[in-house]
Amino acid sequence: MAESDDGFVEWRPDVDPEFDEKAFPDLGIPVRAIRGWAQYTLFGEPTGPRRANEQYRPGPVWRGFPVPTTDAEKLLGYLGANWISRAEFVTALLDCEVLAPTPDGEPVVRAVPDGHEVIAYSSSAKVPGRYPRRWRVTVRELLAGRPSTGLTLAPGTGLVRSLTAAELGDVEAGERRHGLDEPAPEAGPEVAEALPALVAEFGVEPPDLLERHLRYAVDHARDHHFELAPDDCVRYLRGFAWQYRNGVRRRAGQDPQWPADLGANGLIGHVDEEARPRPVPWTFGKFSAFGTPAARFAWHRIVGAYVGFAIGDALGSGAPGTLGGLTRHLLFHTDIVLRGLPPVPTGEVPANLPFPDPVGWLAVATRRAGLAPDDVSTLLATALAATPAGAVAIDSVDGEQYAKDVAHALTGGDQEVAEGVDLLVALFQALLTRDTFALPVHLRLREIGGELAQETLALREDRDADDVTQLESIGDGRSVRSVLGRALFAAAKRGHDPEAAITLAARSGPVAGAIAGALVGARLGVPGLPAAWVAALPDLGLLDDVASDVFWYFNRNGLQTETAEHPRWERRYPSGRFTPKPEGPDLRSRLRGSLLAGAIGDALGAKTEFDSIDRIREIAGPDGITDFIPAYGGVGRITDDTQMTLFTLEALIRAHAQQRRTGSADVVHSLQLAYQRWLHTQGVAWDRARGPQSGVEAPDGWLVTHQELFSRRAPGLTCFGELEAYGRSGVRGTIERPVNNSKGCGGVMRAAPIAVWSDDLAEVFRLGAESAALTHGHPSGYLSSGCFAVLVHGLLHGKPLLDALAAARDELVKHPGHEEQSAALDAALALAEQGPPTPEKLESLGQGNVGETALSMSVYVALTTTDADTALLAAVNHSGDSDSTGSVCGNLVGAMYGERTLRQSWLEQLELRDVIVGLVDDAITEFGPDAPGDDRWFARYPVD
Repeated sequence: MAESDDGFVEWRPDVDPEFDEKAFPDLGIPVRAIRGWAQYTLFGEPTGPRRANEQYRPGPVWRGFPVPTTDAEKLLGYLGANWISRAEFVTALLDCEVLAPTPDGEPVVRAVPDGHEVIAYSSSAKVPGRYPRRWRVTVRELLAGRPSTGLTLAPGTGLVRSLTAAELGDVEAGERRHGLDEPAPEAGPEVAEALPALVAEFGVEPPDLLERHLRYAVDHARDHHFELAPDDCVRYLRGFAWQYRNGVRRRAGQDPQWPADLGANGLIGHVDEEARPRPVPWTFGKFSAFGTPAARFAWHRIVGAYVGFAIGDALGSGAPGTLGGLTRHLLFHTDIVLRGLPPVPTGEVPANLPFPDPVGWLAVATRRAGLAPDDVSTLLATALAATPAGAVAIDSVDGEQYAKDVAHALTGGDQEVAEGVDLLVALFQALLTRDTFALPVHLRLREIGGELAQETLALREDRDADDVTQLESIGDGRSVRSVLGRALFAAAKRGHDPEAAITLAARSGPVAGAIAGALVGARLGVPGLPAAWVAALPDLGLLDDVASDVFWYFNRNGLQTETAEHPRWERRYPSGRFTPKPEGPDLRSRLRGSLLAGAIGDALGAKTEFDSIDRIREIAGPDGITDFIPAYGGVGRITDDTQMTLFTLEALIRAHAQQRRTGSADVVHSLQLAYQRWLHTQGVAWDRARGPQSGVEAPDGWLVTHQELFSRRAPGLTCFGELEAYGRSGVRGTIERPVNNSKGCGGVMRAAPIAVWSDDLAEVFRLGAESAALTHGHPSGYLSSGCFAVLVHGLLHGKPLLDALAAARDELVKHPGHEEQSAALDAALALAEQGPPTPEKLESLGQGNVGETALSMSVYVALTTTDADTALLAAVNHSGDSDSTGSVCGNLVGAMYGERTLRQSWLEQLELRDVIVGLVDDAITEFGPDAPGDDRWFARYPVD
């Protein structure tokens, strides 16, 4: 305290408004959160002098951290911004409430090297959907009575913090307290009460359909840390119930009936290709109803960008709650992009993009919109239309540059427009990320650089300056550069407050407002935009519809794989590229391709089975395996994987022929005897190999006459041992009576031919599983085989890989013990979102020596490659069971692409190529409509 002419004065801290003194009274004001000190009289009057604090650091939200919703999240931000030390964070956190999942009535505790740790989340929206029940409890209460227990807070988010028991100190003293039980919103009383009422009102069958669909919705929303509030859940379920009822009406030949107030019934109005309304359940922008996984860009961010654009346009036009002319302009350019560009770009922009369709469905749907501003700055809107085209994940194509080239083709040659569009495309490329958290505009501008970015950031540095005054200092508000600068300034300075950012930018008109709205919406998604403004948009459904089309078109898991949607898409966005084309390879080509490619993959990996990737590179060169490596005394030599696959197919032909000839057959018995014939080729005398169930004095049939098969190629010990055991006992292994607990890959590696046995997928799965159970008794050893057989069946019949995989998984989950294989496939699908395969990515799934990983690794490679050559090489370049993954993956991609796509030099060097082709052709004949009935055929494939 010091004295002046006016009396006593004091220096008071100017605390950053982000620091919440009331929430943390015992923490004290961190020195780094003090902007400076101002002088006041004893009576509270400022005297004018100020002292800056050189240690001050801007607050976490200002710097770009997420806006906190709880005290725990505030502390996480303070720590991230270096306002507080880790020790201060721990001290303050102990008395903060967190949410601890309680799946079994108690918090989740897992072992760590120095003891245990409890899992907790900083807010309800962060808790994964698999935890519908949780405690709301302070950290101190959560840890009480738990000695040597640490804490991991907010796992799966960008702000995760793990605290050891030593850091947390002596908090275990005292009696353990039960936290306050708090169900997730979707598991609360409001939803529980609404579910049976909706089932009864709409006649939903089966009765649990709504509950199961809600779980799907909740899980997908929480993937991006969005939470469905109880009202959201009930509205969404009501919308889904309406859709269900009208599906029943359509199947009964009746016209659908929709409520007058769509929004109150959880619906929004999409528009079909005939410009007719198509109500669908509204997902609140929190999850995609069609569930397509994100590739480079996230669905919710693309929708958020389009909706934010429309909001800013409406505010800037002075007509909130309407569809602005600039938004119509954006939708028309989006239509041009969808009709003019291929879904998998080559990097070359077509010389002549189509013109907007003046009478098409989009023109009709937007006919109430006003005119776009008569200003060259409106061309900046093309940046948002062009950016999603940059989702391409092809090494030879620079996605960002491709999107810029598309935008230039849409805008023409104006240099100022081109520079502005380039800057916006770079920003949107970063903001539309599939990552959970998108960095804010000001940080992205710092990365991009350039004069306009630097000027914007310089204005932002003056945090206390009047926003409007700063905005109006940026040019005349009419030139392209000025309009863009104002939009960037608003989004950079106030992006953490979407309403303030869009309102500020809209002062300069619809273009600046729309661009700022799109930038904010791209970062935060629709849930981050002002809810009242979103609800007021009369064409919200149309925006959601078109933005979803954009996402789906340029997403490798979207239209490219959903071939059944091509005719509808061609009607919606006519381009000629989705008109019906000749069908792909026929069944003969696909089955030949499957077994030939399997054999090629087997031979490619034969030399390096279980060698490390470093050793493989020593043997084959820095690029790893790129061609056959000599093994087993030659080039292109197969292993036991292909040998057993051939005997599998021979068994199927023999069983089918026997069924035709005698009226009955035991196909599993035929498989067992075929494998005993294979055992004989491995050096086991026929008397010991055949087993007591066979009276055949010598191995018969056409296949066993090929002497090349009489060669041991590192057969699996489990297969060999169990077949020898059958030779002694004649007792075959079954699912109900397993012969061991092995889940080795010896069952799945030989199962591809089983796909031809039946068109009943349940039967294919059963036979695949039973064939593997002859030698492998663990569920992952035989269920992987059943799943694989169904997957190959779908590919042989021309299904896209994801569709075939979905059908296989539908069969898989019906069987006890499927969880390990299901989890392995989930891991493969998740990894596939990370792009093309590498040895390191592949090895993260396993080694391929057990059933579930051999299948999941092969599926991952097939999902992330576009041709058989690339897939086969990727499948063998890893530190695991390379011949088995090469074989299984080869079976998949060969069925996908057909025989003609296989590298000719490999086919020419492949051991037993003619035998493989001959056996496949015999299978096509036997399972075809004109199967032969002469004695010669039954001598070739005799009765077992």
